[in-house]
Amino acid sequence: MTEFGATEIRRNYSKGWMITFADLLSLMLAFFVLLFAMSKVEVDSWKALVDSLSNRLNPLSEWTRPLLETERAAPELFARRPMDLDYLAGVLQAKMADSEILAKSVLHRLDDRLVVSLPGDLIFPIGHARLLDDSQEALAALGAALKPVGNAIELIGRTEAGAPVDGSPFNSKWDLTLARALSLANGLRAVGYAYSIKVMGAADAGHQDISAELPEGQRNSLSRRIDLVIRETPAQGGVDAP
Repeated sequence: MTEFGATEIRRNYSKGWMITFADLLSLMLAFFVLLFAMSKVEVDSWKALVDSLSNRLNPLSEWTRPLLETERAAPELFARRPMDLDYLAGVLQAKMADSEILAKSVLHRLDDRLVVSLPGDLIFPIGHARLLDDSQEALAALGAALKPVGNAIELIGRTEAGAPVDGSPFNSKWDLTLARALSLANGLRAVGYAYSIKVMGAADAGHQDISAELPEGQRNSLSRRIDLVIRETPAQGGVDAP
């Protein structure tokens, strides 16, 4: 209702114009599609455009950067964790079986440590502490097996009682066993083991920790050995000598 004397204005609220506008957009889209279809696409420019749009419209895409020198130098050093010794015993047993020298080692699980007894006669010349050339393959295999291990490791040189053999450059069995343990530790470092290795010489404590069930000949041979002791505690860095 309008007041007396007022002019009534009727407004047209029809939405028909939207249909016309939509038709116009459709025609324009069809025109540009046909125009694009008849044109020659420059692949390099098109690829650059697609890559640019992909990066902007995909915020969840991965972003990579080059590693810093400190990260590249020792990426695994931060990832290693101490392993369960029972599990590690099975892994080492399988890996050592592939090496002629390591297969003659004896592995025993004690209360708080895992001990791998390496036969000294197969790794060193009699009375000396330099590594035999034939032991390099076994050393590389041992280093590869220990590379993922984050447990603390010790090397203990042992030998039978008595004076050093003739021609040995060492004045005592203790000097010999310590030098052998250090030589093996340096060898492991050379093949890529990066953590600390504590080295010790035990001189004439050769039969300690050797099972009495082993044959007498093997027991005597293993009295001249290097014990690789793997602890439950985490490893540190560097090679440590007493």
